[in-house]
Amino acid sequence: MTEALPAMDATTMRALLAAREISAVELWQAHQFRLDDGGDSFGAIVDTDLAGAAATAAAIDARYSRGEALGALAGVPMTIKDSFDVAGMRTSHGRLSDSHQATRDAPAVARARAADALIFGKTNVPVLLLGYQTVNDDFGRTLNAWDSNRASGGSSGGAAVAVATGLSALELGSDLAGSIRVPAAWNGIFGHRPSNGVVSKRGHLPWHVDSRIEPPVSVSGPLARSARDLELVFSVVAGAAPSEAIGWRLDLPRLTRKSLAGTRVGIWTDCVSAPIDDEMRRAIAALASALTEAGCHVLEIVEPPGADEAGLQLFNRMQQAEIAHSIDGATFGAAVDVEGDLAQRVHDAWRDAEEQREIRDEWNERVFDHVDVVIAPAVPGAAPVYDGQPEPEPERSLEISGRVYSAPEAVAAWSNIANLAMLPCTVIPLGLGATSRMPLGAQVMGPYLHDLTTIGFARLLEDAGLVQFVAPSVSAV
Repeated sequence: MTEALPAMDATTMRALLAAREISAVELWQAHQFRLDDGGDSFGAIVDTDLAGAAATAAAIDARYSRGEALGALAGVPMTIKDSFDVAGMRTSHGRLSDSHQATRDAPAVARARAADALIFGKTNVPVLLLGYQTVNDDFGRTLNAWDSNRASGGSSGGAAVAVATGLSALELGSDLAGSIRVPAAWNGIFGHRPSNGVVSKRGHLPWHVDSRIEPPVSVSGPLARSARDLELVFSVVAGAAPSEAIGWRLDLPRLTRKSLAGTRVGIWTDCVSAPIDDEMRRAIAALASALTEAGCHVLEIVEPPGADEAGLQLFNRMQQAEIAHSIDGATFGAAVDVEGDLAQRVHDAWRDAEEQREIRDEWNERVFDHVDVVIAPAVPGAAPVYDGQPEPEPERSLEISGRVYSAPEAVAAWSNIANLAMLPCTVIPLGLGATSRMPLGAQVMGPYLHDLTTIGFARLLEDAGLVQFVAPSVSAV
Protein backbone atom coordinates (compact mmCIF):
# COMPACT_ATOMS: atom_id res chain seq x y z
CA MET A 1 0.00 0.00 0.00
CA THR A 2 2.86 2.40 0.82
CA GLU A 3 3.91 2.85 -2.82
CA ALA A 4 0.31 3.63 -3.80
CA LEU A 5 -0.20 6.32 -1.14
CA PRO A 6 1.03 9.34 -3.15
CA ALA A 7 -1.48 8.55 -5.91
CA MET A 8 -4.47 8.71 -3.53
CA ASP A 9 -6.47 11.84 -2.92
CA ALA A 10 -6.19 13.59 0.44
CA THR A 11 -9.65 12.48 1.54
CA THR A 12 -8.64 8.83 1.18
CA MET A 13 -5.35 9.46 2.99
CA ARG A 14 -7.21 11.14 5.83
CA ALA A 15 -9.68 8.23 6.11
CA LEU A 16 -6.87 5.65 6.22
CA LEU A 17 -5.13 7.64 8.94
CA ALA A 18 -8.30 7.99 10.97
CA ALA A 19 -8.91 4.22 10.71
CA ARG A 20 -5.29 3.61 11.75
CA GLU A 21 -4.68 1.54 8.62
CA ILE A 22 -1.61 3.67 8.03
CA SER A 23 0.38 6.02 10.24
CA ALA A 24 1.26 9.64 9.54
CA VAL A 25 4.92 8.61 9.53
CA GLU A 26 4.26 5.95 6.87
CA LEU A 27 2.34 8.47 4.78
CA TRP A 28 5.12 11.01 5.04
CA GLN A 29 7.82 8.43 4.29
CA ALA A 30 5.97 7.42 1.12
CA HIS A 31 6.04 11.02 -0.06
CA GLN A 32 9.65 11.54 0.98
CA PHE A 33 10.63 8.41 -0.93
CA ARG A 34 8.86 9.88 -3.96
CA LEU A 35 10.97 13.02 -3.60
CA ASP A 36 14.23 11.14 -2.98
CA ASP A 37 13.62 8.76 -5.89
CA GLY A 38 13.76 11.52 -8.47
CA GLY A 39 10.08 12.34 -8.31
CA ASP A 40 10.81 16.06 -8.56
CA SER A 41 12.58 15.85 -11.88
CA PHE A 42 9.69 18.10 -12.92
CA GLY A 43 11.22 21.04 -11.01
CA ALA A 44 8.07 21.71 -9.00
CA ILE A 45 9.47 22.10 -5.47
CA VAL A 46 12.04 24.79 -4.65
CA ASP A 47 12.40 24.56 -0.87
CA THR A 48 11.70 21.88 1.75
CA ASP A 49 11.59 21.29 5.48
CA LEU A 50 11.90 17.50 5.55
CA ALA A 51 13.04 17.26 9.16
CA GLY A 52 10.13 19.40 10.29
CA ALA A 53 7.69 17.28 8.29
CA ALA A 54 9.05 14.07 9.85
CA ALA A 55 8.74 15.52 13.34
CA THR A 56 5.19 16.71 12.67
CA ALA A 57 4.19 13.27 11.37
CA ALA A 58 5.59 11.58 14.48
CA ALA A 59 3.78 14.06 16.72
CA ILE A 60 0.49 13.38 14.91
CA ASP A 61 0.88 9.63 15.45
CA ALA A 62 1.57 10.23 19.14
CA ARG A 63 -1.56 12.33 19.43
CA TYR A 64 -3.56 9.60 17.66
CA SER A 65 -2.29 7.04 20.17
CA ARG A 66 -3.41 9.25 23.05
CA GLY A 67 -6.87 9.61 21.56
CA GLU A 68 -6.55 13.36 21.07
CA ALA A 69 -8.73 15.23 18.60
CA LEU A 70 -6.93 16.08 15.37
CA GLY A 71 -7.53 18.60 12.63
CA ALA A 72 -9.28 18.02 9.32
CA LEU A 73 -5.98 17.76 7.41
CA ALA A 74 -4.08 15.73 10.01
CA GLY A 75 -1.05 14.05 8.46
CA VAL A 76 -1.83 15.02 4.86
CA PRO A 77 1.33 16.16 3.00
CA MET A 78 0.87 19.69 1.63
CA THR A 79 2.96 22.20 -0.27
CA ILE A 80 2.61 25.97 -0.47
CA LYS A 81 3.21 28.31 -3.40
CA ASP A 82 6.58 29.96 -2.85
CA SER A 83 5.07 33.46 -2.71
CA PHE A 84 3.33 32.72 0.62
CA ASP A 85 5.08 33.08 3.95
CA VAL A 86 5.66 29.76 5.72
CA ALA A 87 7.42 30.09 9.07
CA GLY A 88 11.01 28.90 8.93
CA MET A 89 11.15 28.69 5.14
CA ARG A 90 12.28 31.06 2.40
CA THR A 91 9.66 33.15 0.59
CA SER A 92 10.26 34.32 -2.97
CA HIS A 93 8.43 35.38 -6.08
CA GLY A 94 10.76 33.60 -8.42
CA ARG A 95 14.10 35.16 -7.56
CA LEU A 96 16.52 35.04 -4.66
CA SER A 97 17.57 38.69 -4.77
CA ASP A 98 14.51 39.92 -2.87
CA SER A 99 13.50 36.72 -1.09
CA HIS A 100 13.27 36.58 2.70
CA GLN A 101 13.15 34.08 5.51
CA ALA A 102 9.64 33.95 6.91
CA THR A 103 9.20 34.14 10.67
CA ARG A 104 5.46 33.44 10.68
CA ASP A 105 2.82 31.80 8.53
CA ALA A 106 0.56 33.72 6.19
CA PRO A 107 -3.01 33.55 7.60
CA ALA A 108 -4.22 30.93 5.10
CA VAL A 109 -1.10 28.84 5.76
CA ALA A 110 -1.68 29.16 9.49
CA ARG A 111 -5.18 27.78 9.08
CA ALA A 112 -3.83 24.73 7.23
CA ARG A 113 -1.16 24.19 9.89
CA ALA A 114 -3.74 24.53 12.67
CA ALA A 115 -5.70 21.74 10.92
CA ASP A 116 -2.57 19.56 11.27
CA ALA A 117 -1.58 19.56 7.60
CA LEU A 118 1.95 18.28 7.07
CA ILE A 119 3.48 21.31 5.32
CA PHE A 120 6.82 20.25 3.88
CA GLY A 121 7.70 22.33 0.81
CA LYS A 122 7.38 25.42 -1.37
CA THR A 123 6.59 25.31 -5.09
CA ASN A 124 8.05 27.15 -8.06
CA VAL A 125 6.72 30.35 -9.66
CA PRO A 126 7.75 32.65 -12.53
CA VAL A 127 9.50 35.91 -11.65
CA LEU A 128 7.11 38.35 -9.96
CA LEU A 129 4.37 35.74 -10.61
CA LEU A 130 4.11 37.04 -14.17
CA GLY A 131 3.70 34.45 -16.88
CA TYR A 132 2.09 31.18 -17.88
CA GLN A 133 5.45 29.43 -18.24
CA THR A 134 6.84 28.75 -14.75
CA VAL A 135 10.54 29.37 -15.23
CA ASN A 136 13.14 31.62 -13.63
CA ASP A 137 16.91 31.95 -13.46
CA ASP A 138 17.29 30.97 -9.81
CA PHE A 139 15.10 27.86 -9.56
CA GLY A 140 14.79 26.75 -13.17
CA ARG A 141 11.79 25.56 -15.11
CA THR A 142 8.79 23.52 -13.95
CA LEU A 143 7.86 20.93 -16.58
CA ASN A 144 4.28 20.12 -17.50
CA ALA A 145 3.19 16.93 -15.70
CA TRP A 146 2.14 15.32 -18.99
CA ASP A 147 4.74 16.52 -21.51
CA SER A 148 8.11 18.09 -20.75
CA ASN A 149 7.90 20.06 -23.99
CA ARG A 150 4.76 21.89 -22.89
CA ALA A 151 4.18 24.86 -20.58
CA SER A 152 3.22 23.97 -17.02
CA GLY A 153 1.11 27.08 -16.54
CA GLY A 154 1.58 29.92 -14.13
CA SER A 155 1.97 31.43 -11.85
CA SER A 156 1.03 28.45 -9.63
CA GLY A 157 2.84 26.14 -12.05
CA GLY A 158 4.96 24.34 -9.47
CA ALA A 159 1.83 23.95 -7.33
CA ALA A 160 -0.20 22.20 -10.02
CA VAL A 161 2.65 19.93 -11.08
CA ALA A 162 3.44 18.92 -7.49
CA VAL A 163 -0.17 17.83 -6.98
CA ALA A 164 -0.53 16.16 -10.40
CA THR A 165 2.64 14.09 -10.01
CA GLY A 166 1.97 12.86 -6.47
CA LEU A 167 4.66 14.93 -4.78
CA SER A 168 2.05 16.69 -2.69
CA ALA A 169 -1.56 15.88 -1.85
CA LEU A 170 -2.75 19.46 -1.49
CA GLU A 171 -1.52 22.94 -2.36
CA LEU A 172 -2.28 26.54 -1.54
CA GLY A 173 -1.96 28.76 -4.62
CA SER A 174 -3.00 32.24 -5.68
CA ASP A 175 -4.78 33.74 -8.68
CA LEU A 176 -4.77 37.22 -10.18
CA ALA A 177 -5.17 36.43 -13.89
CA GLY A 178 -5.76 32.67 -13.91
CA SER A 179 -2.75 31.63 -11.83
CA ILE A 180 -4.68 28.75 -10.21
CA ARG A 181 -6.96 27.88 -13.11
CA VAL A 182 -4.44 27.85 -15.97
CA PRO A 183 -1.94 25.40 -14.41
CA ALA A 184 -4.72 23.28 -12.91
CA ALA A 185 -6.33 22.91 -16.34
CA TRP A 186 -3.07 22.23 -18.18
CA ASN A 187 -1.95 19.56 -15.69
CA GLY A 188 -5.30 17.81 -15.34
CA ILE A 189 -6.18 18.56 -11.71
CA PHE A 190 -8.87 20.39 -9.74
CA GLY A 191 -8.46 23.93 -8.48
CA HIS A 192 -10.61 26.63 -6.92
CA ARG A 193 -10.50 30.38 -7.37
CA PRO A 194 -12.53 31.65 -4.37
CA SER A 195 -14.82 34.66 -4.24
CA ASN A 196 -12.83 37.76 -3.37
CA GLY A 197 -12.10 38.06 0.34
CA VAL A 198 -13.11 34.52 1.32
CA VAL A 199 -9.54 33.22 1.77
CA SER A 200 -6.98 35.66 3.15
CA LYS A 201 -4.12 36.62 0.83
CA ARG A 202 -2.03 38.45 3.38
CA GLY A 203 1.58 37.36 3.76
CA HIS A 204 1.96 36.89 0.00
CA LEU A 205 4.51 38.45 -2.34
CA PRO A 206 4.80 40.73 -4.21
CA TRP A 207 2.58 42.69 -1.79
CA HIS A 208 4.33 43.88 1.34
CA VAL A 209 4.27 40.84 3.61
CA ASP A 210 3.21 42.95 6.59
CA SER A 211 0.31 44.53 4.67
CA ARG A 212 -3.02 44.58 6.51
CA ILE A 213 -5.03 45.04 3.31
CA GLU A 214 -6.65 42.23 1.35
CA PRO A 215 -6.10 42.77 -2.41
CA PRO A 216 -9.10 43.89 -4.50
CA VAL A 217 -8.70 41.51 -7.46
CA SER A 218 -6.42 38.56 -6.64
CA VAL A 219 -7.23 35.67 -4.30
CA SER A 220 -5.73 32.65 -2.53
CA GLY A 221 -7.12 29.18 -3.22
CA PRO A 222 -6.48 25.42 -3.17
CA LEU A 223 -5.39 22.87 -5.78
CA ALA A 224 -6.08 19.16 -5.36
CA ARG A 225 -6.63 15.82 -7.10
CA SER A 226 -10.37 15.60 -6.43
CA ALA A 227 -13.38 17.82 -5.93
CA ARG A 228 -13.94 16.33 -2.49
CA ASP A 229 -10.38 17.31 -1.61
CA LEU A 230 -11.15 20.89 -2.65
CA GLU A 231 -14.18 20.78 -0.38
CA LEU A 232 -12.01 19.51 2.48
CA VAL A 233 -9.15 21.99 2.21
CA PHE A 234 -11.38 24.97 1.33
CA SER A 235 -13.31 24.44 4.56
CA VAL A 236 -9.99 24.81 6.39
CA VAL A 237 -8.33 27.78 4.66
CA ALA A 238 -11.46 29.91 4.16
CA GLY A 239 -11.87 32.71 6.65
CA ALA A 240 -10.56 36.10 7.61
CA ALA A 241 -7.14 37.03 8.91
CA PRO A 242 -7.02 37.04 12.73
CA SER A 243 -7.59 40.77 13.13
CA GLU A 244 -10.96 40.50 11.34
CA ALA A 245 -11.87 36.94 12.33
CA ILE A 246 -12.58 38.05 15.88
CA GLY A 247 -15.66 39.87 14.63
CA TRP A 248 -17.07 37.84 11.77
CA ARG A 249 -17.49 34.30 10.49
CA LEU A 250 -18.15 32.89 7.04
CA ASP A 251 -21.57 31.37 6.40
CA LEU A 252 -21.49 30.54 2.70
CA PRO A 253 -24.58 29.15 0.93
CA ARG A 254 -24.38 25.52 -0.11
CA LEU A 255 -25.50 23.85 -3.31
CA THR A 256 -29.20 23.13 -2.86
CA ARG A 257 -29.25 20.37 -5.49
CA LYS A 258 -28.55 16.86 -4.24
CA SER A 259 -28.08 15.39 -7.71
CA LEU A 260 -27.37 16.51 -11.25
CA ALA A 261 -31.00 15.94 -12.23
CA GLY A 262 -32.80 19.26 -12.28
CA THR A 263 -29.66 21.39 -11.96
CA ARG A 264 -29.70 24.41 -14.27
CA VAL A 265 -26.37 24.64 -16.09
CA GLY A 266 -25.28 27.44 -18.37
CA ILE A 267 -22.74 26.66 -21.09
CA TRP A 268 -20.61 29.62 -22.19
CA THR A 269 -18.12 28.98 -24.97
CA ASP A 270 -18.48 31.99 -27.27
CA CYS A 271 -16.96 35.29 -26.22
CA VAL A 272 -15.69 38.14 -28.35
CA SER A 273 -12.87 38.80 -25.88
CA ALA A 274 -11.76 35.24 -25.08
CA PRO A 275 -10.61 32.67 -27.68
CA ILE A 276 -11.33 28.94 -27.63
CA ASP A 277 -9.97 26.22 -29.89
CA ASP A 278 -11.98 23.47 -31.54
CA GLU A 279 -10.68 20.75 -29.22
CA MET A 280 -11.83 22.63 -26.10
CA ARG A 281 -15.18 23.44 -27.69
CA ARG A 282 -15.79 19.76 -28.46
CA ALA A 283 -14.81 18.72 -24.93
CA ILE A 284 -17.25 21.14 -23.32
CA ALA A 285 -19.97 20.16 -25.80
CA ALA A 286 -19.46 16.51 -24.83
CA LEU A 287 -19.82 17.40 -21.15
CA ALA A 288 -22.97 19.41 -21.94
CA SER A 289 -24.47 16.36 -23.69
CA ALA A 290 -23.63 14.16 -20.70
CA LEU A 291 -25.27 16.69 -18.38
CA THR A 292 -28.42 16.69 -20.50
CA GLU A 293 -28.53 12.89 -20.30
CA ALA A 294 -28.12 13.16 -16.52
CA GLY A 295 -31.24 15.32 -16.30
CA CYS A 296 -29.68 18.80 -16.12
CA HIS A 297 -31.40 21.74 -17.74
CA VAL A 298 -28.64 23.00 -20.06
CA LEU A 299 -28.82 26.53 -21.44
CA GLU A 300 -26.49 28.55 -23.66
CA ILE A 301 -25.04 31.71 -22.13
CA VAL A 302 -24.53 34.64 -24.49
CA GLU A 303 -22.79 37.95 -23.77
CA PRO A 304 -22.69 37.91 -19.96
CA PRO A 305 -21.80 41.12 -18.09
CA GLY A 306 -18.25 42.41 -18.50
CA ALA A 307 -17.36 39.93 -21.25
CA ASP A 308 -16.29 42.53 -23.76
CA GLU A 309 -13.32 44.78 -24.47
CA ALA A 310 -14.54 47.41 -22.01
CA GLY A 311 -14.74 44.77 -19.30
CA LEU A 312 -11.20 43.56 -19.95
CA GLN A 313 -9.92 47.14 -19.91
CA LEU A 314 -11.62 47.64 -16.53
CA PHE A 315 -9.96 44.47 -15.25
CA ASN A 316 -6.58 45.66 -16.51
CA ARG A 317 -6.96 48.98 -14.68
CA MET A 318 -7.89 47.23 -11.45
CA GLN A 319 -5.02 44.80 -11.92
CA GLN A 320 -2.61 47.72 -12.34
CA ALA A 321 -4.02 49.40 -9.24
CA GLU A 322 -3.41 46.24 -7.19
CA ILE A 323 0.10 45.75 -8.56
CA ALA A 324 0.90 49.40 -7.75
CA HIS A 325 0.65 48.56 -4.03
CA SER A 326 3.56 46.15 -4.50
CA ILE A 327 5.92 48.78 -5.89
CA ASP A 328 8.14 50.89 -3.67
CA GLY A 329 7.81 54.66 -3.85
CA ALA A 330 10.86 55.33 -6.01
CA THR A 331 9.96 52.64 -8.54
CA PHE A 332 6.35 53.80 -8.66
CA GLY A 333 7.40 57.41 -9.19
CA ALA A 334 9.62 56.43 -12.10
CA ALA A 335 6.87 54.26 -13.60
CA VAL A 336 4.35 57.07 -13.35
CA ASP A 337 6.72 59.43 -15.15
CA VAL A 338 7.01 56.95 -18.02
CA GLU A 339 3.57 55.38 -18.01
CA GLY A 340 0.94 57.64 -16.54
CA ASP A 341 -1.75 54.95 -16.75
CA LEU A 342 -0.14 53.19 -13.77
CA ALA A 343 -1.36 55.98 -11.53
CA GLN A 344 -5.12 56.51 -11.48
CA ARG A 345 -6.81 59.49 -9.99
CA VAL A 346 -8.64 58.59 -6.79
CA HIS A 347 -11.91 59.56 -8.44
CA ASP A 348 -11.37 57.12 -11.30
CA ALA A 349 -10.28 54.30 -8.98
CA TRP A 350 -13.50 54.56 -7.00
CA ARG A 351 -15.56 54.63 -10.20
CA ASP A 352 -13.83 51.43 -11.31
CA ALA A 353 -14.63 49.77 -7.98
CA GLU A 354 -18.28 50.73 -8.37
CA GLU A 355 -18.35 49.41 -11.95
CA GLN A 356 -16.80 46.12 -10.86
CA ARG A 357 -19.55 45.57 -8.28
CA GLU A 358 -22.20 46.55 -10.79
CA ILE A 359 -20.92 43.83 -13.13
CA ARG A 360 -20.85 41.36 -10.21
CA ASP A 361 -24.50 42.12 -9.38
CA GLU A 362 -25.53 41.97 -13.04
CA TRP A 363 -24.24 38.38 -13.19
CA ASN A 364 -26.73 37.54 -10.43
CA GLU A 365 -29.58 39.36 -12.12
CA ARG A 366 -28.98 38.40 -15.75
CA VAL A 367 -27.30 35.00 -15.47
CA PHE A 368 -27.66 33.30 -12.10
CA ASP A 369 -31.38 34.05 -11.87
CA HIS A 370 -31.71 31.52 -14.72
CA VAL A 371 -28.96 28.97 -13.98
CA ASP A 372 -27.33 27.53 -10.88
CA VAL A 373 -23.80 27.40 -12.36
CA VAL A 374 -22.03 28.27 -15.60
CA ILE A 375 -19.44 26.06 -17.30
CA ALA A 376 -16.85 27.89 -19.40
CA PRO A 377 -13.32 27.22 -20.60
CA ALA A 378 -10.60 27.77 -18.00
CA VAL A 379 -8.10 28.19 -20.84
CA PRO A 380 -8.43 28.40 -24.64
CA GLY A 381 -7.10 24.87 -25.11
CA ALA A 382 -4.33 22.48 -24.12
CA ALA A 383 -0.95 23.69 -22.85
CA PRO A 384 1.14 25.21 -25.63
CA VAL A 385 4.69 24.13 -26.39
CA TYR A 386 7.27 25.76 -24.12
CA ASP A 387 9.15 28.29 -26.24
CA GLY A 388 12.19 28.97 -24.06
CA GLN A 389 11.62 32.71 -23.94
CA PRO A 390 12.02 34.45 -20.57
CA GLU A 391 8.97 35.63 -18.64
CA PRO A 392 7.32 38.07 -18.82
CA GLU A 393 7.25 38.32 -22.62
CA PRO A 394 4.42 40.56 -23.89
CA GLU A 395 5.33 39.89 -27.51
CA ARG A 396 4.73 36.13 -27.24
CA SER A 397 1.88 34.95 -29.48
CA LEU A 398 -0.38 31.91 -29.82
CA GLU A 399 -2.30 30.66 -32.82
CA ILE A 400 -5.78 29.50 -31.82
CA SER A 401 -8.19 28.15 -34.44
CA GLY A 402 -6.26 29.84 -37.24
CA ARG A 403 -5.98 33.25 -35.62
CA VAL A 404 -2.91 34.74 -33.89
CA TYR A 405 -3.40 36.26 -30.43
CA SER A 406 -1.21 37.90 -27.81
CA ALA A 407 -0.37 34.81 -25.76
CA PRO A 408 -0.59 36.30 -22.24
CA GLU A 409 -3.92 37.97 -23.03
CA ALA A 410 -5.43 34.90 -24.70
CA VAL A 411 -4.39 32.48 -21.93
CA ALA A 412 -5.79 34.73 -19.18
CA ALA A 413 -8.94 36.06 -20.88
CA TRP A 414 -11.46 33.50 -19.59
CA SER A 415 -10.04 33.93 -16.08
CA ASN A 416 -10.01 37.72 -16.17
CA ILE A 417 -13.68 38.02 -17.05
CA ALA A 418 -14.63 35.88 -14.06
CA ASN A 419 -12.16 37.72 -11.80
CA LEU A 420 -13.66 41.05 -12.75
CA ALA A 421 -17.03 39.86 -11.45
CA MET A 422 -15.42 38.44 -8.25
CA LEU A 423 -16.96 35.03 -8.99
CA PRO A 424 -15.93 31.69 -7.46
CA CYS A 425 -14.58 29.33 -10.12
CA THR A 426 -13.80 25.64 -9.72
CA VAL A 427 -11.56 23.98 -12.31
CA ILE A 428 -12.65 20.52 -13.46
CA PRO A 429 -10.50 18.21 -15.60
CA LEU A 430 -12.21 17.24 -18.87
CA GLY A 431 -9.77 14.48 -19.78
CA LEU A 432 -7.28 14.45 -22.64
CA GLY A 433 -7.93 16.34 -25.85
CA ALA A 434 -8.73 14.16 -28.84
CA THR A 435 -5.95 15.75 -30.89
CA SER A 436 -3.38 17.05 -28.41
CA ARG A 437 -3.65 14.11 -25.97
CA MET A 438 -3.08 16.71 -23.27
CA PRO A 439 -5.33 17.68 -20.34
CA LEU A 440 -8.17 20.12 -20.92
CA GLY A 441 -9.91 21.99 -18.12
CA ALA A 442 -13.13 23.94 -17.72
CA GLN A 443 -14.23 26.22 -14.90
CA VAL A 444 -17.52 25.99 -13.01
CA MET A 445 -18.61 29.55 -12.21
CA GLY A 446 -21.15 30.54 -9.59
CA PRO A 447 -22.60 33.66 -7.97
CA TYR A 448 -20.38 35.73 -5.71
CA LEU A 449 -19.87 33.94 -2.35
CA HIS A 450 -21.37 30.69 -3.69
CA ASP A 451 -18.03 28.89 -3.46
CA LEU A 452 -19.64 25.81 -1.95
CA THR A 453 -22.04 25.75 -4.90
CA THR A 454 -19.32 25.52 -7.54
CA ILE A 455 -17.24 23.05 -5.52
CA GLY A 456 -20.40 21.07 -4.71
CA PHE A 457 -21.37 20.89 -8.38
CA ALA A 458 -17.86 19.69 -9.25
CA ARG A 459 -18.36 17.04 -6.58
CA LEU A 460 -21.61 15.94 -8.23
CA LEU A 461 -19.80 15.66 -11.56
CA GLU A 462 -17.04 13.64 -9.92
CA ASP A 463 -19.47 11.33 -8.13
CA ALA A 464 -21.26 10.74 -11.44
CA GLY A 465 -17.98 9.83 -13.12
CA LEU A 466 -18.19 12.73 -15.59
CA VAL A 467 -14.91 14.32 -14.44
CA GLN A 468 -11.96 12.85 -12.61
CA PHE A 469 -8.25 13.20 -12.01
CA VAL A 470 -6.09 10.85 -14.07
CA ALA A 471 -2.45 10.47 -13.06
CA PRO A 472 -0.01 11.51 -15.80
CA SER A 473 2.07 8.91 -17.53
CA VAL A 474 5.43 8.11 -15.95
CA SER A 475 6.96 8.65 -19.38
CA ALA A 476 6.06 12.34 -19.37
CA VAL A 477 9.69 13.30 -18.75
